[in-house]
Amino acid sequence: MTTVLSLRDVSRDFPQGDEVVHALTSTDLTVDEGEFVGVVGPSGSGKSTLLTIMGGLRRPTTGTVTIEGEPFSELPERQRSRVRLRRMGFILQAASLVPFLTVSDQFALHDHAARTSARPGVRDGLLDELGIRALARKYPGDLSGGERQRAAIAVALYHDPQVVLADEPTAALDTRRALDVARVLAEQTHERGKATVMVTHDERLLDNCDRVLAMQDGTLTER
Repeated sequence: MTTVLSLRDVSRDFPQGDEVVHALTSTDLTVDEGEFVGVVGPSGSGKSTLLTIMGGLRRPTTGTVTIEGEPFSELPERQRSRVRLRRMGFILQAASLVPFLTVSDQFALHDHAARTSARPGVRDGLLDELGIRALARKYPGDLSGGERQRAAIAVALYHDPQVVLADEPTAALDTRRALDVARVLAEQTHERGKATVMVTHDERLLDNCDRVLAMQDGTLTER
């Protein structure tokens, strides 16, 4: 297996008055191609800090994040933004869709931002795989919670990212829809060879993961 995402001795400290909060202690982690990793832990344990460092939204205090062996966390902000746009996909709790654009137009927005040509075949193939092709002309407000998350997954995978980061992607869904979204994420990860990390509070989803890690007081351990 090819290692796609790697963290080496990554930590993150935050000043808080006269004290320093160790939000993330020294962490080593690798995620391979086609691997779906779940991260669980209570609120305030450091899960979100871990995900934002993986996604290049924050720099680590120590250590290095690499993508396919290339330094990522050490890049200037403009270059990190370019990597995020072209090589990473993000799936958020709120489905991360623009409310005034149709499902189809969400893909066009990414083409515009990345300055890439439209790929209607790729778009339609993803919508077919996720069972929402008939909803392409609908707006996010016209969709159910599960349909919105399926659309968000399709948009996140459209540019064929190596890394997919999901932050509580099923928090607003009932059990059936939550399990459905987690299953779809696992299938897409395995079939498309992505390195996917999902942060969740929802223990119901973990059977879909290849590996589960637990975060407690900034420390990440295998579960």
